[in-house]
Amino acid sequence: MARKSEYNIGFTGLTDGKHQFTFEIENKFFEQLGYTEFKKAKLHVELVLEKKPNMLIADFAINGMVNLMCDRCTDYFDFPLNGTGNLIYKFSENDLDDENVVTIYPNETDVDVAQPIYEFTLLMLPARRVHPEGKCNQEMLNDIDNYLMIEQTAAEEKNETNIEEVDPRWAALDKLKNKHNNKK
Repeated sequence: MARKSEYNIGFTGLTDGKHQFTFEIENKFFEQLGYTEFKKAKLHVELVLEKKPNMLIADFAINGMVNLMCDRCTDYFDFPLNGTGNLIYKFSENDLDDENVVTIYPNETDVDVAQPIYEFTLLMLPARRVHPEGKCNQEMLNDIDNYLMIEQTAAEEKNETNIEEVDPRWAALDKLKNKHNNKK
């Protein structure tokens, strides 16, 4: 028999009403789910689970810090997370076609909240992850700028040689095109 996750909540023994659960999430949680973009993670999750006769309503509040790589300078920095997420677990014999509703079948006795915690956390991350203004590693930014200038120079040199290697038939057509454009 598989070991139960610490994120499984047995709902059969719960009375109708609100119940509060807390979880401390660290980097190991994300590594187990295959997500390795955090160098460190320290999150506090408050879950209020409201049990009703035909459903469970889960309200997640996630607060803490994750250590991310800056998209600009590639150094790691602490990024604060603070947000909420909601999910409905509906008791049903049929699959429900709604991304915010999870079906709980008659033979189930608990819900695993690890996946929702994971997904809500990732949704809180910005698309572009950069240090606060002025905090980037200036030495790395200078190195990147130097590299880009070298690459741009190499591309320009390659482009100049390509211009010289134009097929003579196309060059004649290009002269006609330029002559036509100059008359306008």
